[in-house]
Amino acid sequence: MVDNARMKTPGNYYQTPSTVHEPADQARFPRNHVRYPFRVKPIEWLNALHVRMGRSPLSIEKAVCEAYDSAAPDDAQLGTPEELSRLRALVSALARGIDDNPYLLGIGRVLVKKLLTDRLKARGEVLRHFAANKSLIEARGRVRAPLIITGLPRTGSTLLQRLLAEDPDARSPFTFEMESPLPPLGEGQDPMADSRIAEANDVLQVLSRAAPGFLERFSESHLWSATECEESYIYMLAHNGLLVLDAPNAGETYTRAFAEFPYHGPVLRYERLFFTLLDAYRPARSHWILKAPSYAPAFPQVLREYPDAKIVVTHRNPLICLPSVCRLLESWCIAFTRDGSFDKFRFAKLVSALLVPCFSVPFEYRRADPSGTRQVFDCMYDELFSDPIAMVKRIYHWFDLEVSPSFEQRMRSYLDNNRQGKYGRHRYSLEEYAINPQEFLQEHSAYMNHYGFTAEGVRERKRAASL
Repeated sequence: MVDNARMKTPGNYYQTPSTVHEPADQARFPRNHVRYPFRVKPIEWLNALHVRMGRSPLSIEKAVCEAYDSAAPDDAQLGTPEELSRLRALVSALARGIDDNPYLLGIGRVLVKKLLTDRLKARGEVLRHFAANKSLIEARGRVRAPLIITGLPRTGSTLLQRLLAEDPDARSPFTFEMESPLPPLGEGQDPMADSRIAEANDVLQVLSRAAPGFLERFSESHLWSATECEESYIYMLAHNGLLVLDAPNAGETYTRAFAEFPYHGPVLRYERLFFTLLDAYRPARSHWILKAPSYAPAFPQVLREYPDAKIVVTHRNPLICLPSVCRLLESWCIAFTRDGSFDKFRFAKLVSALLVPCFSVPFEYRRADPSGTRQVFDCMYDELFSDPIAMVKRIYHWFDLEVSPSFEQRMRSYLDNNRQGKYGRHRYSLEEYAINPQEFLQEHSAYMNHYGFTAEGVRERKRAASL
């Protein structure tokens, strides 16, 4: 349950009220790397009114709930009334957490409102299109034995997805398909000629002009491109009113409720419906490839909704992943936070709440019930990056799939054109986020010991990087 009273207190947020810090504290309270143009000043004047009054044209909860409700009654097929009610309550809590955060810039509120209402609008359109074309879609569309990649963020899952997507017999969703699902791609249509690509790029151009430096900094950690294959479940959560990247800005109460949310059934059923629709018009000859760390906290529900799924769980030392994820999410969240209020130490605690279920839930579930061993393949980060194509071959062999010569050649071409660090690198450390490695090791000793992850491994990585 979400504690509504708690959400209204300033202590619910990772930001701090001070905008002036001692020189020694500057690393803890970084400056916003985005310098907004003067033309957005009117939005900030409205935001000042919002902070004083608690409500203004920048409030988003009412608009978000109306957008969610607009999909009824077509969304009744996604779950029981209780499941849908719980999902709507969490959507409302996200919007309310953003509304109540006194440290956000007005442009941040505008962006979240736009993202949420656009994605919820897409959800309604998808459900209505499915209802109007149900016979055709169910006759032609299939999502058989999808290959799902999940696990900790920053473990090479993006590289793995984009390599696997080079399989000419498989299908993985393009970003533009999940941003604007309709009309769906058809057989024989060149996806790189789709008009939605230009529309998505136009949106990015507007964002670049409104927030100079934002996309460049974010791309150092994760390249966003309309024509790349992207994280399916993050988009499916967004279609259902839940934004992963913006969770910390909605506060601790919301972030923890989202991380522990047990009602993923409606989102996963929407996802199956979504990809069944896409497959009906442009089918995968073999299987779909889906990827997102966000599947991991819902691991038991994923197995219930996809009993035939082939699942790859990626692994890397969490003590390396955690500060990397902090830096990734920082590059997003700080852009919409009042200058000087971003507290990296408190921020890391919220990110940790999001991160830990990505390794703990699959690990504990599999330890309690090892019967599905053949359904899951463990992919270790170091082995993936030492020889990516060999890792793909191991995964395909495990699941009785074939790596064709054309698939292998396409993977080699992809690797030649997408070297690691091509778009810049983020530098990060445990110390800058006040993460205590010994406490983390002790709290998560079962997982850490099982995969041989240690604090010494982090120190060795730092020494190697300095050479």
